Amino acid sequence: MESIKRLEIGDILSPKVQITPETPISKVVGILKDQNVYEAFLEYEGKIGMLTTRDILKVSNMTVEKASSLAFFVPQLTPKSTIGEAARLMMEYRIRALPVVEGKKFIGEILALSIINMLKGSNFSNIKAQSIMTGNPITLDSEDLTSKARSLMIRRKIDNLPVLDKGKLKGIVTSNNIVLNRIQATETINRDTMMSEEQRKLEFPVKYVMDSNPLTCGANDSIGVILDEMIKQGTGYSIVTLWEEVQGIITYRDYMKLLAEQLKASDVSIYVVGLPEDPFEAEMVKSKFTKTVELLKRSFPFIEEAKSVIRTSTEEGRERKRFEVNVSIVTPRRTFSYSEQGWELSQIFDALSNKLKKMMTQKRSRRTKEKEE
Repeated sequence: MESIKRLEIGDILSPKVQITPETPISKVVGILKDQNVYEAFLEYEGKIGMLTTRDILKVSNMTVEKASSLAFFVPQLTPKSTIGEAARLMMEYRIRALPVVEGKKFIGEILALSIINMLKGSNFSNIKAQSIMTGNPITLDSEDLTSKARSLMIRRKIDNLPVLDKGKLKGIVTSNNIVLNRIQATETINRDTMMSEEQRKLEFPVKYVMDSNPLTCGANDSIGVILDEMIKQGTGYSIVTLWEEVQGIITYRDYMKLLAEQLKASDVSIYVVGLPEDPFEAEMVKSKFTKTVELLKRSFPFIEEAKSVIRTSTEEGRERKRFEVNVSIVTPRRTFSYSEQGWELSQIFDALSNKLKKMMTQKRSRRTKEKEE
C-alpha cells in the first residue's frame, strides 16, 4: 500500500468535464447525466470550482440558478502530486475527483475510481468487506419523505441511503435519484398521475424514487470483487447485508481510506480551529501549518502539540474579512505562543512560520548561553 501511495497521479489523469460559470443548473444536470459523471469543474475568479450532484440538491430553482452560484473552490493538484495526497483530499472533502493543473493550465482531473483501481494487483483480493465498510449506516423507512432524504444528504454529506421496510432492505435512494426526479418535475411519479405541488417539493415517500434493486454484498466478500460489480452496475456503493438486514455500506470513500496519506507530523498532535469555509483556503491553511510543525520538529523533537486558532471578523462598512491567528506549540517544559493579524491567511501563516521558528531558536540559544555561563 505504501508504495502505491507514493506514486504520482500524472499517469492516471482523466479528461476534464468543464462547464462555464453561467451554465444553468438544469443544463449541468443534463451534462452530468450524458457523460455519466458525478461532478463538473469551472474556472472563475482565478480559481477552479467544483459542482457535484449532491450540491445540486440544495438548488430551489434549477432553471434560474447558475453554476457559479453553487460551485465551491477545491484544492488543485499537479501531475507530480501523489496518490496518497489525492486520496486524503478526496476523503476530507467527501468528493470523487480533483482538478489537476500544470503551471496555470487546467489539464485534467484525477478520479477516485482511477485511484482505487491502483489497488488491484496488491493484496486487494484478500481484504474483506467488513474490514473497510461503514457500519450501521443511516437508513430510511420506505414511507419516509424524499425531502427527509434530501436534507440528510446535504447535512451529512452523503449520497446513498438504504431504504428499509420492517427492518428489511427494500431499496436505496441516491442523490442522483432525487436530482433527476426534480429536473423532471413536470412528469409523473407513476405514469398516471401528474406531480402535485407537494410532490415537486419532494413531499412524497422515498419508495417512489428509490432503486428497488440495490447492489448488495456479504461481509466476507472480497473488496476487489465488490469493486468490479460496482463498476459493472455503475453505482458508487454496495450495501453489506445479512439475511436482508443492513450491516454496513461501502462507497468509494471507504476504499480511499486504504490509500490516504496521514496529515500528521510524526507523533505531534496538530489542531486547527476555525478553518475558513472555502475548501481551497482551508486546505492551504492545514498544509502550511503542518509543514511548519514538521520543520520545527526536526530541530525541536520534544514538541508534543501544535494548535492554531483562527478568528474571523468583518469591519463595519467593509465586506472584506480580517483574520487573527493564534498559534501555540506545546513542549514538556513550556508553551510557545505567537499571533498574527491580516487580510490574507496565506501571508499570515507564512509570517507566523518565520517568526515562530525565529522565536523558538532564540529561546533555545538563550538557554544554551545561560548554561555556558
